[in-house]
Amino acid sequence: MRVKTSNMNIWLLTHSEERKKKTGTGKLVQEVLMAQCRMIEWARKNPHPELLALNPSTTAIVYLVNQDSPTLESDTFSSIQNIIILDGTWQQARKMYNQSPYLKNFPHYEIQGEKSIYTKRKNQKEAGLCTAEVVIHLLNKAKYPQAAALKERFLEFNQ
Repeated sequence: MRVKTSNMNIWLLTHSEERKKKTGTGKLVQEVLMAQCRMIEWARKNPHPELLALNPSTTAIVYLVNQDSPTLESDTFSSIQNIIILDGTWQQARKMYNQSPYLKNFPHYEIQGEKSIYTKRKNQKEAGLCTAEVVIHLLNKAKYPQAAALKERFLEFNQ
């Protein structure tokens, strides 16, 4: 089994209010992944040009799937170079997604069968994961060695 190093980039599209919270886990992701993670503040009217430039055939977004949305299948996961994660509360993420039509151009990946252990905030969705848990799941799925370091950092933060 080959271990990957840095082909996958994480793009945290972060709500402005999330950046102010001490309970946000996006900062943990950025600390551990460093250059492999980019945190961009979401702007409704002026989407970030780097996000607009991402190729939909090598980019996926992790967000709840509706019946009309494409899904990222396991066999195509290895071709993904960029993953966009909406970093905010579930209400903020829904607002960000609904008010950002360009996000609908990317295939979607929904994490199923995982249960959050995050205790710093009350989860609004039964199966909802915090940002760090999403990234840990993705890194494990892609067999990235940084998954263990991020999980350790998250568990420490979550105490």
